[in-house]
Amino acid sequence: MQNTQTHGAASQRFSGAAADYDHHARVQRHAAQHLCNWLGQVLPAGFQPKACIDVGSGTGFITEHLLNNFKNVPVHAIDLAPGMLEELKRKFPHPRLHTHVLNGEELAFEHLWAPNQSLLMSGMCAQWFSNLEEAIRRWLSVSNTLAFSVLLDGSFQAWQTAHQDTEQTCGLRPLPKATHMLDLLDRLTREGLVAGTAHHSKEFLDHHPDGLSFARSLRAIGADLPRPNHRPVNLWRVIDALGEACTMNYHIGFYYLERP
Repeated sequence: MQNTQTHGAASQRFSGAAADYDHHARVQRHAAQHLCNWLGQVLPAGFQPKACIDVGSGTGFITEHLLNNFKNVPVHAIDLAPGMLEELKRKFPHPRLHTHVLNGEELAFEHLWAPNQSLLMSGMCAQWFSNLEEAIRRWLSVSNTLAFSVLLDGSFQAWQTAHQDTEQTCGLRPLPKATHMLDLLDRLTREGLVAGTAHHSKEFLDHHPDGLSFARSLRAIGADLPRPNHRPVNLWRVIDALGEACTMNYHIGFYYLERP
């Protein structure tokens, strides 16, 4: 029940932020561009998928790349928030684009059949999942080539420190650890589910005039849903502890998985 409530709240938040998402999601846009550029270096020469899938598409930072770079194949955009998909369709009224209102964590072959040699991408969506490993295993049942980014533990250090300094509990949701992600890649490889992998991480910095600006930026993109059972804190004490001209770090992992 709690997961259902959480998904419903996330859907409402992201749908409500769809119209202004592109303006506020600076890091998300840059991370999507980085993922797409890196993937171009990792993919085998001459790779041409028969279908493309964008999980957690939002308003289409990655979807646009798939439409422009892989011609004559269907592109499936999947998002939990109907409002995001409506904005996506408004931006890219393309006959090859197909949208699906679906929680990307639950995506499996029974929801979307894709032919062999398909490509599944996802940009900064998987950190919202309750069980990332099971989601990736399901993704591998849908597509034989995965490329995704995920926000990692160690992000938002200044925000975390300001909560500690004011003896308050930070409401940000726990993020995957980089070591756990590497253990997962190794486990999938040993099980024979994955034949090849690649990975790296990159730090993105987002500058704000103060802590209130950062908090508002999360709300503006619908990403302000706190961890379950979190009790609200005195936000003004946190903002005062941050001071002026604060910089938030986004520690992002990038992963490539190729099925046998």
